[in-house]
Amino acid sequence: MKKHANEISLPNLDKIGNLIIYIVDGVKKKHHQKVYLTKLLKLLYIIDETSVKETGTPVTGLDYRVWKMGPVAYSVYKDLVHDEAEMLSSFAEVKKGDAEQKQIVAKNSFDDAEFSDFEMGLIDRVLGAYGHYQSDALIALLHEDGSLWRKIVNEKHLDEAFAKENTSPYSIDLSQLIAGDPHKLELFKNAQESLNL
Repeated sequence: MKKHANEISLPNLDKIGNLIIYIVDGVKKKHHQKVYLTKLLKLLYIIDETSVKETGTPVTGLDYRVWKMGPVAYSVYKDLVHDEAEMLSSFAEVKKGDAEQKQIVAKNSFDDAEFSDFEMGLIDRVLGAYGHYQSDALIALLHEDGSLWRKIVNEKHLDEAFAKENTSPYSIDLSQLIAGDPHKLELFKNAQESLNL
């Protein structure tokens, strides 16, 4: 893999790549819909948010940035859109239409080797509940009062900034979802440490 001046990395590359394949194939099979980039990014976030709430650990370990359209897995976005799917190239690609329509197409078969039975059940529940939503509905859901995205937007006064820009440097700390649960917080901390090794 060639190096970039603005190097990005994906922890759990095989897991993330296979999750993208599973989302694309699952939404197509269950809801007869194509998956576009915005929808993919929102579903990835909802899967990790749900997992942290229930277990204290995310499925992917991705860093989610606070952007105008909601939480964005920055490294997935950057790889698929700007780096021509360099890291994810064996898993998925962007089939580019007009500027707004970036359809995600699976390039391989799904491999569940990286996933526990619990994770597969959780992913299926999320896709069952939200896989039929259009991107705009997912954005609205993640912008609701009380969401982690909304909390950071309010704290950092980003509504004003988002009138001019679509991005921000701020990340969402999923551990805030479990702030009152010491056991889950410890599990979250351990998961983060293992990803940084």
